[in-house]
Formats: sequence, C-alpha cells, structure tokens
Amino acid sequence: MTMRARFLDHIRNGAGRPFVSLQIGAGAGFDTKLAGKEWASETTVEDTIRAYETVGGDGLINVGLPDFGPVAPELAWQTETEVQGEVRVTRSLLETPHGPLGWELHERKRQGSTPVRYPLSFGDSLDPVRWLIDRQHAALPRVAELCGPVIEKVHPEWPVCLQWSVQPFEMLCLAPVPDAVMFAMADLDAYRALCDRIRDVNAELCRAVIGAGADFIFLGGPGREMMSPLLYETFMVPDSQAITAAVHAAGGLVYSHICSPVQPFLDMGYYGQMGIDLFETLSPPPVGNVADLEAARDRLPDEMCTRGNIGLDVLLTGTPDDARAAAEGVLAATRGHKHMVAASDYLFYDIPLENVRAVVETVQAAS
Repeated sequence: MTMRARFLDHIRNGAGRPFVSLQIGAGAGFDTKLAGKEWASETTVEDTIRAYETVGGDGLINVGLPDFGPVAPELAWQTETEVQGEVRVTRSLLETPHGPLGWELHERKRQGSTPVRYPLSFGDSLDPVRWLIDRQHAALPRVAELCGPVIEKVHPEWPVCLQWSVQPFEMLCLAPVPDAVMFAMADLDAYRALCDRIRDVNAELCRAVIGAGADFIFLGGPGREMMSPLLYETFMVPDSQAITAAVHAAGGLVYSHICSPVQPFLDMGYYGQMGIDLFETLSPPPVGNVADLEAARDRLPDEMCTRGNIGLDVLLTGTPDDARAAAEGVLAATRGHKHMVAASDYLFYDIPLENVRAVVETVQAAS
C-alpha cells in the first residue's frame, strides 16, 4: 500500500494502529534544513518528500496553487527579488483596471517569509478583488494545466493538498485579517455579498483541482484572537460548509490548519460544524490554549480526523526523551479516535532531527 492510500484510508476509516504524520513544509524550514539550504523560498516539492523519507512516518505534501499567469496573462504578477544584507526582499505587482495590487515579503535565512505590505488595507476600494475573482473564474477551464505538473511530482506515492486562500472571509489574502474584519464590520451586507462571489468561484476551483488529481483542499481560518462569534457564524461556518460540500461532492477531502487559540470556539461547536475531514491543531499552552486534549477531542465529531498536538516548544528546546513523553501523552489522550500524532504546527528549521525521529519511533513502537 502506498503512503497515499494509507493516509487517505486513515482519514476516511480510521486505523487499528497508532498513526504518525509530522507536518513538514509550508515554508516553515525543516525540509529546507534537511536539503542543506538556508532560504525557505528555495525549497522544492522534492525536498519536502525527501524530508519525510528521512524522518519516517506518513506525510501529506502541501503545495500552493500555481500562479494563474501562464494560462491567463492578465493575472500574471510581476515579481522582483533582491537581497538586502540578511533579508531577501520580494515585491510583486499586479495591474488591474481598478489600480495596482502590490505585495512586499521579507525573508530571513532559516526563518521563512513575512508580509510587510499587503495589497489592500481598510478604506481601499474592493473593486480590484471583484475583478480578480471574476478573472480567475474565467480561467477555470485551464486549471488542470496549472495543477497537473505539481500533482504528478507527488503521486502516486504521496497524498497531496493544494493550498490557496479558499476561505472567503480572508478575501484572497489581499488584506491582513484585522483589515478584513474592519471591511466586514463597516458594511456587513456588502462584505457578505463579496464573500458569496468568492465562495462560489472557490467552490468551482476546488472541484477543478480535485478533478485534476489533488487529494485535499486546504481550508484555513483565523482563530478567536482575530474573530468574533458573530463573524464565525456569519462567514466562517456557513462558507466552510459550502466549500467542504463542493469538495466532498467532487470526491476530495478537506484539510484545515488553525494554529492560533481555538477555544472557546471549539467549545461553541464551530469547528465540528464545518465538515472538515482533517483538522489541526488542539495545541496545549504555550503554543495554543487547549488545556485538555482528551476533552477537546471528545468535542469534535467521530468522523473527523485530528492531527497534532506536540508543542513546537517541546520539539525545539526539549530532549528526545521529552519528545517521546509528549508523543505518549498524545497517544493516550486520543485513544479511540481518528488521530495522527504530529506537532502543533509545521516544523521549524532549528528543530533537532533527533527529536522528530523520537516522536516517530515512539508511535511506531506502539503499533
């Protein structure tokens, strides 16, 4: 059985043995280190696969949706990069009929990238967003051309998740979450209408990506430190239900990663209502705010698979014995549920390989 088949079977049916799948990739840097590189932006899909082979256990290869530019030239971002001392600065620009959209990212060696300028901030016109989502909709028939080459690098051995800004509230990630909140609260009806359009196009895009061979769609979302119950009930829950329904109808699965504090929204039942297939992470302090993993897991639907929840602080600063003890604690707390022992987030560059291997060996020894 391939890792892909084993991973998908565990998500859908559970397994009779403990399961370990540490999160590697997503620009966090652990695969960058194992590849002998320092800039996370230079990490390839092949580097991530080799990192999983080095660590052991099962893996999920998470890759970004390619830029639409090759199939829709009007959506091609113009990008330039320069190194300023210890910082690699990347600027991207997209011209729209309603004005330019511009990004600026700063990347440090062994630390990954941070946006320092978003294309939009509160008070700007949302017409560029409407134009952009409509142009993406027009390009949907050619999505397989974009995704096929990436998926072929991963299949048939590994499962693959395609990631982009699927959650409508996040407005294609063109504005930081606090600004999105301000846009929403300034005119809730207008923002709801914009999110309706983004939701509908992204649902079609999800179906196209699954049709091209992807196994998972990534569906994230802000935690409670940035959102209110009103916004979760108006946007996050119903939009997630619509997206997951589209993915499931196409034969795919939904993977959700929310690494910020999840309680009290977990206690309020929001995550259990979204239709998510693989959810992470129910992390303990100081990484998250879930004090009782067993109780938290019991609050979620039996059909949902969870993944986590060893704190990155343990893996970063602890010993292999600390990592083993943490893995044993997760196994005990999630016994009887569909769960994958993993970390509280994607593995940092500086996490020692021996700590990661200690987690894998502990879970495999319990099988």
